[in-house]
Amino acid sequence: MFSDKLILLSDEIVVDKSNVFRIKVRLLHIDGFEVPCLLVTIENQYESLKSLAITEVKKFDLTPREAEIWFLYRNNYSYKEIATKLYITINTVKKHMKNIHTKRQAYLVA
Repeated sequence: MFSDKLILLSDEIVVDKSNVFRIKVRLLHIDGFEVPCLLVTIENQYESLKSLAITEVKKFDLTPREAEIWFLYRNNYSYKEIATKLYITINTVKKHMKNIHTKRQAYLVA
């Protein structure tokens, strides 16, 4: 029916901020198979962002505390949520984020 078309379906399942899954389904026509196949991929967005954040922590030479804050920030936590989760004030979060952005900028300029 759709033999000449690329078909890709995608959706996200959000359980909470730490459990977001992206599901993709693609129709494939593989030589040697009489009928098309479905390729289903499930990506844990939390783990993907975690891997990216770990790379950035090393690249920007962040402290352990900055790394914690950066990881939460990359996972779309607000400053208030970060402060609550780490038992620190919002001003402390802002200070760490300022330091992180300074390190990121220094890396980008170098």
